[in-house]
Amino acid sequence: MGGACLGLLCALASAATCGLPPATDLPPPDLGQTELLGPGDVVEVRVFNEPDLTGIHQISENGTIRLPLIGPVSAAGHTPDQLSATITDAYNARYLKSAEVSLFIKERNSQKVFVLGSVGKPGPVPIDAGRMTVIEAIARAGGTTKVADGSRALLTREHQGKQVRVAVDVAAIGRGQAPDVELQPGDILFVPETLF
Repeated sequence: MGGACLGLLCALASAATCGLPPATDLPPPDLGQTELLGPGDVVEVRVFNEPDLTGIHQISENGTIRLPLIGPVSAAGHTPDQLSATITDAYNARYLKSAEVSLFIKERNSQKVFVLGSVGKPGPVPIDAGRMTVIEAIARAGGTTKVADGSRALLTREHQGKQVRVAVDVAAIGRGQAPDVELQPGDILFVPETLF
């Protein structure tokens, strides 16, 4: 009878964490991925002593930025340092003798996690500073609702081509009884409603 009740409880909780491994079993985030630029990101390109070549650019959906004189440059999938080196080489190859290019990230729009379920503002949450934890993501999503069951949150991460799901006790993290969990772009955090 007890096993049947436990099975029923698991079935009732659509995002229940019954049988799922704890967050400590989650593969570590691929921090190299958080460095990569993507469509929607806004960067400032500064060329020393060349104000006409300096400006702010948004990476297009096809992954490029268009720069004065050299035209489209592939930006998505590159780190800021790689893109800066590419731009420097392009200007030095045709127009300048020793260009000094600095690149600054103004907005991070391509790096997102998704916070769903019983939170104030479900949906995508941008990772502005390059790193984000579960608690930061929930705070940015408006916090949990009154009917949320933070002890049964579910985190889904893509790892080596497979989806890995783990249980995350958001309530325990908030009380300081469990370590916060670092997220990576593309992670999905689901906070279910309480069963009763």
